[in-house]
Amino acid sequence: MNKLYALIGPPASGKTSILKELTQYGIPEMVSHTTRKPRIEEIDGIHYYFVTKEDFQKTELIERVEYSGNLYGLSKTEVLEKVNTYPLSTVAVDIQGLTQLKKLLGNRLESIFIMADLDTVIGRMLERGDDHALINRRIEHATSAGEFNNWQSATYVVKNTGSITIAVHQVLAIIGKVTLPPKME
Repeated sequence: MNKLYALIGPPASGKTSILKELTQYGIPEMVSHTTRKPRIEEIDGIHYYFVTKEDFQKTELIERVEYSGNLYGLSKTEVLEKVNTYPLSTVAVDIQGLTQLKKLLGNRLESIFIMADLDTVIGRMLERGDDHALINRRIEHATSAGEFNNWQSATYVVKNTGSITIAVHQVLAIIGKVTLPPKME
């Protein structure tokens, strides 16, 4: 049975970085729709489906969120096509998206909470150059939405406060793509 692994967690917990690494192992990631303009390095259909607000409103979405005046959403068509085509696929969603995916996919869905503490999250946001006002807004939203505590809704938990490599290998082990070496006696 084909499976979708949904990553949830607070902002800057490493969900996007982990998903990017997983694609290097041949595990496809769901592509979301957005109304924002593409950045220089972004490719339509690879990073996002870049659409107008009108097209976004016409799309049947599993989840939709607004960040900085732009809309983001995961289409039902994208989910069903990937789950029906690939044995394993991945996506990063919020808790509402996870709830909708559970309704749509049932036991074909597994969830992984990517855990990172507040200090780690703030440090990563500062490292990538986010301004203080944006950091405050994202932390306030994440706190009020319970994004630091959604681990109770997940099937698995991966702590990501150190090396991204360790977190990626833990996720690979969860999805059955890596086996751990035998224990040395």
